[in-house]
Amino acid sequence: MSLAEVVIAKGVRSLAVVGTAKNVGKTVTMNYLAAELSARGLTVGFISSGRDGETIDSFTGEPKPSVVPPEGSWVATAEGVLVDTGASLEIVDVQERPGLLGRLVLGRVIEPSPIELVGPTGAKELKAVAASLLLYGADIVLVDGALDRIAAASPLVTEGLILATGASAHDNPRTIAQETAALAWTWLRPIPPDPKVVELAGEAVKKGRVAFLDRGPSGPHPTYSARVSRYGTVLGMEEQVLAEAGNAAYVAIPGAVTSKFLSLASSWPEQKGLAVIARDAASVFSRGDPGVPLYVLHSANLLAITVNPVSYRGISLDPKQLVMSVHRAVLKTVGTDIPVFDVVSGIRSPKGESSLAMG
Repeated sequence: MSLAEVVIAKGVRSLAVVGTAKNVGKTVTMNYLAAELSARGLTVGFISSGRDGETIDSFTGEPKPSVVPPEGSWVATAEGVLVDTGASLEIVDVQERPGLLGRLVLGRVIEPSPIELVGPTGAKELKAVAASLLLYGADIVLVDGALDRIAAASPLVTEGLILATGASAHDNPRTIAQETAALAWTWLRPIPPDPKVVELAGEAVKKGRVAFLDRGPSGPHPTYSARVSRYGTVLGMEEQVLAEAGNAAYVAIPGAVTSKFLSLASSWPEQKGLAVIARDAASVFSRGDPGVPLYVLHSANLLAITVNPVSYRGISLDPKQLVMSVHRAVLKTVGTDIPVFDVVSGIRSPKGESSLAMG
């Protein structure tokens, strides 16, 4: 099954493609998906959670692959970048709220050509624009994101996620594999198993307050009650929040869940059984198992991982070895068979492989 077939089989209507570093093949993955989905009769929409598609990388000064939307696809971008592009768009909407590069323009591609994507960075705005593209006729919207612009990958914004990694992240396949597996672990955090816990945590997060969930007297069915704190965040107040945890079974956090908070929670001397509940994985600023149970209110749908074996530093890794290493590490870490692809060479991981050692 190809990457495009995986996406189609999952039935998602919005999909974030998130790079784990710069130049790891995110744009190549998006162009591949757009071409393959279009060839299967689907109309694709494009939006960025920031700015993507520049012809020259601002960090390395090297040429970059451009986003090339197929004919008939839908695009959202800033009017300021349309002046310098040869893309021919049929404009259907211009949003009045201006950004740094002008108002946001929504249009249909009449003639394929490289285009720069500039879009909102906030989750609420991204979701609204994606919904507009679907309303105008897109069958699936691809949202260009990155780990420093993580709103695109929130399950509150998109229905699916693809992680892109590669040699630009590191020159060692094993290290790439281990770092990708740690990210996959974070993005595959489950929802708490008890519906009452989910209800109480959800209410606290909606109010924007950190809350402690205390377990009631032991019985055939566990009961919980919420202690809503005065804190709206744990950022910069990690110790103060944990000092008030008492014997809580869970702590629900409405905003950023910092690596410092998770590290302290895992070794807090006064509380050994505390579990952490985040809004979603996009709110967790830590990679891999922090040593404390971690749940989310909204689980992500990680569909696949793509790898780019070539980096701008001149490093070229073996494509098959990289695909296999990443697949084995992720499978070992999360226990879920997430397919891994190199869309350029056409190499993909074998389904269900679990027993081979990492390369």
